[in-house]
Amino acid sequence: MSAEQGNPGATVSGVVAIIRLRESEPDDAIAAALLDGGVGVMEVTLPTPGALGAIRRWSAHPGVLVGAGTVRTVTDADAAIAAGARFLVTPTTVPDVLGVARAAGVPVMCGALTPTEIDLAWRHGATAVKVFPVSAVGGAAYLRAVREPLDDVPLLPTGGVGLADLASYARMGCVGAGVGGALVSADLVAGRRWTAVTERAGAFASAWREGLVRRDA
Repeated sequence: MSAEQGNPGATVSGVVAIIRLRESEPDDAIAAALLDGGVGVMEVTLPTPGALGAIRRWSAHPGVLVGAGTVRTVTDADAAIAAGARFLVTPTTVPDVLGVARAAGVPVMCGALTPTEIDLAWRHGATAVKVFPVSAVGGAAYLRAVREPLDDVPLLPTGGVGLADLASYARMGCVGAGVGGALVSADLVAGRRWTAVTERAGAFASAWREGLVRRDA
């Protein structure tokens, strides 16, 4: 999904950086560091202190496509959309949240794990389905098995995704991959190690591109 595109489910083609912090508000330097490394799609989870403020600021940043994560209620969805979130990410499938987003024209990536959950999320109107927590159930091998009967559903593997996983997910046709602590860790943020964030972003973006090349070869 490029930062210029506003429909994640239809056009995702890369890394979604997940910003999930417990004790500090997201520094604007995080967005700049990610963008410098070639990652322009960012999900700020709502339990992160100051999440709505970060979404509001980053949504005005050229080249950044920012959304809200851990959206569980209509109240969450309304607040995130009002703050300028360009997409919503949910841990589960909540029809009321999908309804609010649909009315606002905002894409939603619903969380699901089993084939039944994935299919139900898609049928309820999810733009793409976040397969979570993918690493806990076998990673790429699990996703490959799921895609066999559900090859029309756009999938976004999330949860424990590491650098070594990216090429495989790109090759098998996933619309993107959500990457959290392996990309933006609390330690890097606390130490203001923005160069390290940029380097990690570059490595993840390159791994995704490598997978796409192999897929097309």
